[in-house]
Amino acid sequence: MKIAVYGAGSVGGYLAARLAKAGRDVAVIARGAHLAAIQANGLTLETPEERFTVAVEASEDPARIGPVDLVLVTAKTTANQAVAAGIAPLLGSGTPVVFAQNGVFWWYGQGFRPAVPASTTRLDPEGRLASAIAPERRLGLVVHSPNEVRAPGVVHNGSTKNRFVLGAADPARPLDDAVAALDGAGFLLERTADIRAAMWKKLLVNVSTGPVTALTRATAAGVVDEPGTAAVSRRLIEEALAVAEAHGFLDLGIDPEALSRPGSRPHHKPSMLQDVELGRVLEIDTMARIVQDFARDAEVATPTLDTVLALLIRLARTLDIYAGGD
Repeated sequence: MKIAVYGAGSVGGYLAARLAKAGRDVAVIARGAHLAAIQANGLTLETPEERFTVAVEASEDPARIGPVDLVLVTAKTTANQAVAAGIAPLLGSGTPVVFAQNGVFWWYGQGFRPAVPASTTRLDPEGRLASAIAPERRLGLVVHSPNEVRAPGVVHNGSTKNRFVLGAADPARPLDDAVAALDGAGFLLERTADIRAAMWKKLLVNVSTGPVTALTRATAAGVVDEPGTAAVSRRLIEEALAVAEAHGFLDLGIDPEALSRPGSRPHHKPSMLQDVELGRVLEIDTMARIVQDFARDAEVATPTLDTVLALLIRLARTLDIYAGGD
């Protein structure tokens, strides 16, 4: 079984290294110094328990890899249009494509009709992903795993409890092919028939942490350790939770107060803060603006999100790391 990891950065590098160590045939699509280091020295993963290096096929060009049995898209959502343009050579007749990304899955609206209006145009504005990846191929993987590229070719993981939740855009689609590829590789893999609910649970954490850390440069723990920013984070959770509830997700088990207490978050730099520090384009539209879109469609008030988002967009424009819409 051959697996292609499209975007072998922090999460992609973690998954590629774990899968390769477990005996899978892994190829990674990467670029720049990270690609050069993997090609020259292999891919190294550092965890709290071990450090190891694996040899993986690595290229910037998917056509050099060819058709595989499963594609893991772990590139930032800001690269989704490039993924749409480049993924075709990796697809065999039945290759599943698993999107392991932050924010709202671009195929969120496939077969899902909430009781309120919910436009997802922002996620795939020209329909390129929809054209490139057939409905039956579309799967999602919700990531609970803190990772960071510490040096070219070296990924650092900060947890002993890495968990991934797998589901399909269509709840009736079997997951056996993807589970066979991903299971037993040194991380916990769960499957669910309601991947959108799992997505919302993670999104509530991301939308209440990433933007605040990007604006303040604090870690996730630092946000909730300061009373003022903890209150902002709590209100962001409450507002996003109201949007999720408008879409019918009424029992997510999220306690905004508990998630905003000192000590409730890890000493980790969320991906949005990492991107600010490295000058990379921020995932604003798929993580925060889409929630604002949903809120406006559903007539849910989100004053805290509106304020934080305005500040975040201004910061990103100032640093020239915003590529979103109006």
